[in-house]
Amino acid sequence: MNWQSMPTFSTDQSINWESLTSRCIGRIDLVEKALDRFQQTLVGDLEALEAAADEQNAEEVARIAHRIKGTSLTVSADRLAEFATKLEQKAEGSLQDVDGSLSDIREEYGRLTDIISQRRVGDRR
Repeated sequence: MNWQSMPTFSTDQSINWESLTSRCIGRIDLVEKALDRFQQTLVGDLEALEAAADEQNAEEVARIAHRIKGTSLTVSADRLAEFATKLEQKAEGSLQDVDGSLSDIREEYGRLTDIISQRRVGDRR
């Protein structure tokens, strides 16, 4: 499957392709560029998030979760944005009960990485 034939998913899917394509004014090269930057940024954000959680720095966890939410929404990664929002809200109070949210974010990152990689492989065929 190539980038131009991306299916439209409902908002409960990892990436809302219709929304992302629309944000990129239908330009597949911009979709690819946005997803590349998103992946690169997310790697560093996840490392920083893990470090802040290990240090029990609730303010930093909330700040990084907010940033992940924003970058996720930019590329229509709605599920990751939802998980980041939940983590941000929890961290604004304390770091109690954030392990589930961190796990959700890690798992969704893995799904997104797989999805984006599969699209790239499909585009080369």
